[in-house]
Amino acid sequence: MSYYRGDADQHTAIGGRMFTERGTGVCVKLEDFLSILSKMEQPLVIFTSEGYFTKIYKYVTAYKGFVFFAESLDKLEFGSNIEVIYAQNLCTDI
Repeated sequence: MSYYRGDADQHTAIGGRMFTERGTGVCVKLEDFLSILSKMEQPLVIFTSEGYFTKIYKYVTAYKGFVFFAESLDKLEFGSNIEVIYAQNLCTDI
């Protein structure tokens, strides 16, 4: 799915990432990611960690048809109302 803006081959940047033919994903700040989770009735978060010397935690959730990505140097602790799934890796290059 691409966002049409005059040129069919032009992609539109949203939140530092792009909409591409592979899907609609949005990279957001961590506080915005947590805000999105608070709006959901049954939140689900998929996360992974990458890096040897510096761990980077990547988080993903889906809301209203969009996939939201966030990254953090700190591992987040979620409440018991949030289902959390650990993934071996996540592809955030959409």
